[in-house]
Amino acid sequence: MSFMAQINTLLNYLPEVPIPKKRAGPSVSAAVLPHHSTYSADMSTIIRVAGLSGAVAVAIGAYGAHVIRDDEKVDYRRKKAFEVGSRYHLIHTLALLASPRAKYPWLTSAVFLTGIVMFCGPCYHYSITAQENTRRFTPIGGVLFIIGWLTFIL
Repeated sequence: MSFMAQINTLLNYLPEVPIPKKRAGPSVSAAVLPHHSTYSADMSTIIRVAGLSGAVAVAIGAYGAHVIRDDEKVDYRRKKAFEVGSRYHLIHTLALLASPRAKYPWLTSAVFLTGIVMFCGPCYHYSITAQENTRRFTPIGGVLFIIGWLTFIL
């Protein structure tokens, strides 16, 4: 059967497909959120910050993939630190994006955002500059990531 014959068969079939009638009541597309969620219009700030963090994570990841990785002056340890920082940045940006679903969304998002800055920031700084003076903040950022995940169970 040719392509045009298939199209004609489809067009002949469409008038026979019944169109469902609209039912009264709530729309199917209405979002149903858990009772403990405090999601409201002000949660859009968290979503926007997560969007910005995601964009920054992708941009920095691209920088690492095209500049840091190919730079022969950057040793393996610095490249690995960059990879870890980039991966944790993206993972915890997704956690930040989910934080409006937590019982305490502002607490959860603040902990994750601070963790991103204190863990990923020193990883990026060390990888780019070879200065180790900010690496002492990395464990604090890691602990904040753990606390951020635990805030989902409060």
